[in-house]
Amino acid sequence: MTTLHAVKLCLIALVFATSGFAQEDSQPSSSPSDTPVRGEYDFKKRGGIVYAKNDDSTLTCDVYVPEIEGPLPAVLVVHGGGWRSGTKFHWIRHARKMVKHGFVVVAINYRHAPSHKFPAQVHDVKQAVRFMRRHAQRYKIDPERIGAYGYSAGGHLVSMLGTTDSEDGLEGDVPEGYEEFTDTRIRCVVAGGAPTEFSWLGEDSRALNYWLGDGVTIRKNPELFQKAYPTSYISNDDPPFYFYHGTSDLVVPAKAAKVMHDKLTEAGVSSQFIDYEGTGHIALFSKTGEPLDRIIEFLDKHLAEEVDD
Repeated sequence: MTTLHAVKLCLIALVFATSGFAQEDSQPSSSPSDTPVRGEYDFKKRGGIVYAKNDDSTLTCDVYVPEIEGPLPAVLVVHGGGWRSGTKFHWIRHARKMVKHGFVVVAINYRHAPSHKFPAQVHDVKQAVRFMRRHAQRYKIDPERIGAYGYSAGGHLVSMLGTTDSEDGLEGDVPEGYEEFTDTRIRCVVAGGAPTEFSWLGEDSRALNYWLGDGVTIRKNPELFQKAYPTSYISNDDPPFYFYHGTSDLVVPAKAAKVMHDKLTEAGVSSQFIDYEGTGHIALFSKTGEPLDRIIEFLDKHLAEEVDD
């Protein structure tokens, strides 16, 4: 398989990763108990909520809210698709399981390349965090307990979210009304099938020109690539990370994520890296059983009301 072919696959990989795109506004619990145990909570889905407006686009999100008393831990989920395709609907099955466990889940759309090149997508995920904090009371969100979970290109974006801060120049414009909610740092990060560096493409590859700019290569534009690497911003105060990757991933090789895990560990940041033997890119995201159970366990630990240092 050529590098260009692999990148093209990344653009469509997650389009088929989920099924059942029903638009229901609520989902009853299957528990017969009057007080369901954790993992069986009723919830409401509030769809198509505008979280950002730009000159040529309006960005929406779906918010899944447990039918229990808040404030609650919240998870921003970010879809994949090579930064130029994909939708918040990819997360329907994952979101249902997570919200029934007691998390508020916010699934976003973001601006796509090539119309919107890097760092527009980073700006969007940061605005999503500001939106969650500004409207925390409305959606039962504890603004101090926000985590992020992304897959593929979404894994890259949440990794950027987890490592960058206001000094890195990637916050984007802060809309009117959000002046008190400029903090976009989060409590923890889950990144699946994530490209965190792009050296595996080759120094002269132009496979990412649609996202980074015409004629751009690692050899000719190393500073731009460094700016797009979440590894460039690692510091010892970064939140805990959880990476998971299929060993048979032909779209994003495992080393593209493992490099960040290693650098986080070297910096003294808590990081886990889980391999799924013989599993490919699409197949791993499609699994909402054991892989998602482990992710929920990680989120539970790091979004708890009190976390041990």
